[in-house]
Amino acid sequence: MARYSEEDISKVREATDVVSLVRERVDLRQKGREFWGCCPFHKEKTPSFKVNPDTGLWHCFGCGEGGDAFGFIMRTDNLSFPEAVAYLADKAHIELVVDPQAAAQAGRMKRLRAICEDTATYYADYLHKSKTPAAAEARRYLAGRDFGSEIALKWRLGYAPGRGKLIEYLRSKGHRDDDLVTANVAMRSGAGLRDRFFERVMFPITDVQGRAIAFGGRILGSGEPKYLNTSETPLFHKRQNLYGLDHAKQSLITEKTALVVEGYTDVIALHRAGHSSAVATLGTALTAKQVAVLSRYVDRIVYLFDGDEAGLRAADRAVEYIDQSLSPEFAATPVKLDVALLPMGNDPADMMDSPEGQQQFAQVLKDATPLLEFAINRKMDSRDLGRPEERARALKEAAMVLVPLKGSLLVQPYAEYIADCLTRAGGDFDQSMVLEVINSTRAPAPRRIEDEEEDERVGGSDSSVGVTDVDALPRLTQTELVERELLALVLQKPSALDYVADRRDKVTLSHPLYREALSQALALRTDEVSEPVAAIDKSLPGVARLCAAYEFDTIVVEPKDLAKELVMRLQESALERQIRIIRGDLQKNEGNKALLESLYIASKELHRIRARRYQ
Repeated sequence: MARYSEEDISKVREATDVVSLVRERVDLRQKGREFWGCCPFHKEKTPSFKVNPDTGLWHCFGCGEGGDAFGFIMRTDNLSFPEAVAYLADKAHIELVVDPQAAAQAGRMKRLRAICEDTATYYADYLHKSKTPAAAEARRYLAGRDFGSEIALKWRLGYAPGRGKLIEYLRSKGHRDDDLVTANVAMRSGAGLRDRFFERVMFPITDVQGRAIAFGGRILGSGEPKYLNTSETPLFHKRQNLYGLDHAKQSLITEKTALVVEGYTDVIALHRAGHSSAVATLGTALTAKQVAVLSRYVDRIVYLFDGDEAGLRAADRAVEYIDQSLSPEFAATPVKLDVALLPMGNDPADMMDSPEGQQQFAQVLKDATPLLEFAINRKMDSRDLGRPEERARALKEAAMVLVPLKGSLLVQPYAEYIADCLTRAGGDFDQSMVLEVINSTRAPAPRRIEDEEEDERVGGSDSSVGVTDVDALPRLTQTELVERELLALVLQKPSALDYVADRRDKVTLSHPLYREALSQALALRTDEVSEPVAAIDKSLPGVARLCAAYEFDTIVVEPKDLAKELVMRLQESALERQIRIIRGDLQKNEGNKALLESLYIASKELHRIRARRYQ
């Protein structure tokens, strides 16, 4: 991750008009020297969100969020601090100084983004301006889906004619052939190049900031594949990106619920009908990385499937995400994952075409089932529960769903649910029988955020005795990613370890493996061990690989300064969680003076840390 000097950061801060920046996302009205609007981070009717142009700070009196220009763009676009600096520097046309290797990589990424942006512009212009029969047919297709010119412009829809026309256009813009191939808008053919997409309606795939990074193309008429996506590139990773995220992010932040579908047109149709928190996967089932991306914005995901057999099989794959991240007492940022089945033969786009369909869709969302309940019911439904031997098989299969949640408070009520279902079917079961199966079964290997392939699994140990390999971890939350970077830093840089050691009482790591690794690092520090990474790796395998993923020798700031930033980010996260819990308690105990006092103290401390971090 690139690090920038305080001088450059100050330049970017001074060049950024915080009022103009916030106005891109919030309707502001001036009152005296300050500007007020409705907070973009929670739903409200009366404006309580204030921007002060003199101090360059913003604050919401409703939800307690606040900060400067960097904090605003970090919160709205879910960026890290260096990413926010780079984003605002680009808007202000400020050249940031980074190490040569990082600068070369940044230059390459900038060229690829320019190619994708120019490609999206070319496709859109061809759709709207070309008088060819092919372009006219594409316009008729979109009109038939009720995607008129306004929708097409908003979503930057286009048409790819092929036959080298895009390559000719991009070369005229000064782009290099090698970069066209790397961006996957062109492919090598013999001694030359050919367009990657031809005779297809084009759907630009954008990043969270709305920049084109890839494309999906739908063929008109017969032909295979019906949909063709950009292959993996340095800009685009299909298992991590989501279609429509840039359009949906504001609704995701305020509504705290994401609707996940499988098609571009479904997303557009849902947004048009008012369901603006819809996003789509990109030719894969929902992946751990996509769940992690959405969890930064929402606390609930509703995954929509067709009700036919193919849709049910796809829904069954969602069971792979049952792990302790679903358990509120284990996950730092737990996400509630629900499953909703559409009526047979309907897709979301079709249902948006009529008031009846929209009402039916609203009922589908209302009937969404928690993933655990859905998975257990699927196991039950696959067996003839009227037969004793089938009930026994259903008991084992349903109990297996809960094995990854060993130790969670969720296990007991769902074990009782399984027992009740089987008893109603004619058996004599109680929850102790279900718990016996769960406790006697070895937990499956956890699914990690780092999994590149959807079916990749990582070896682990029995959860009853605890995982000892740092690499064998469940998918990481945003907080755990910060913890991981801090752990790697203190293991590699003595000055960072000294900083953390002096503030040990203020550094609380949520994951037990990280706590243990840090504890060992602090103990080795007093023993003056020359190679702490190798020493700790013997008792906690994977530490060396974890550290190898972070190259701190190229950062601009001092290691202790980076440690300071990471520690403050962890303190922010802890206070944010504390404030959410207090607010939830206040909903049940409105006006409770002790809770209000706790909220005031936590909010004041959060603002103090943010002021230090962004000063």
